[in-house]
Amino acid sequence: MLWSVLAVVALSVRAIESKNLKIADTFVIGVSKCGTSSMFQTLVKSPEICAAKDESGRNMKTLNHFTLPWYWTRKKVDDMEEKFSNCSWDQRRLDSSESYSARAIVPQNIRTLYEQYGLDKNRIKFIMVIRDPLERAYAWYNFGVGINLPGFNVTFEEKIEEEVGRISECQNYAKSHGITDETNVWAHCSKIFLNYDGSTVFPGMMASALKYWFRFFDPAQFLILPLNEYRDNFSDVKKRIAQHLNLKDDSVFEQEHSDHGRKPYVLPKMPQKLIDHFYNEREQMAELVQKTPHSFFRVLEQPSFLALQNVNISRSGRHPKQLSHQQGILDMYTNS
Repeated sequence: MLWSVLAVVALSVRAIESKNLKIADTFVIGVSKCGTSSMFQTLVKSPEICAAKDESGRNMKTLNHFTLPWYWTRKKVDDMEEKFSNCSWDQRRLDSSESYSARAIVPQNIRTLYEQYGLDKNRIKFIMVIRDPLERAYAWYNFGVGINLPGFNVTFEEKIEEEVGRISECQNYAKSHGITDETNVWAHCSKIFLNYDGSTVFPGMMASALKYWFRFFDPAQFLILPLNEYRDNFSDVKKRIAQHLNLKDDSVFEQEHSDHGRKPYVLPKMPQKLIDHFYNEREQMAELVQKTPHSFFRVLEQPSFLALQNVNISRSGRHPKQLSHQQGILDMYTNS
């Protein structure tokens, strides 16, 4: 009991002193195989942005300070400060991880840390690079095969069958135990798949993830950027990033391409089970675009659409076809 009281007092004292706590305030909440590493490398080009440093002084992309239960996140505060000790107070402090978006515990921990230490959570900015989850699924599968990840000595169809089955079981279990809200179902399954974020299917549920993150932070704090825009329209992308992060100069940004473990591939015919699984996600993403348009790239120019990528998979599972640049997020998983 005494130790509990002392711990609360210590935390309260730290909160009073922590208006200048030096921790991350800019997050790339990534999804594997969606350009998170490339975005990180682009952002650290700016002298107005500071990444954490390891003992040798190299930039650290993946900190994962917020992926553990709150008790451990709180214990890591000193480590966070140490890794950002090289940053000046007028720089934005960058934390980037492919694990963040698909883990429900992360937005909870970030918000709790800021609130308990008396920090201004409105200063936080998020960037999320999104990609057609069908293409992303195959990109991750191809990556897993290329580096011989455990469990990838199966066909793409077998991998999808296994993972969609596991997700469906989790969703059905949650609903049978009184969890009826779709976003809460996603959060429940996120905890089940806590060590499964590198999967082929679950991280692609990006609309569900965003709806959950929006419960903890204002959608205005997010820039949601399609990967194809980063690749094909970088001049506009870097201006939008600078605007979002309140940076003075976007000229220092450079386009980066991180292809670790990538093997060249041609998209196959998509399994119908994968198409059906992501169909509801398509509806949810369309709803988000309509409700929070200014969180998305290019909304001012295209209020009803968000160009997502130049290839598209039809609901019938045909091979990808070329889309015009104006094609929108409503065609993310299209009907034929």
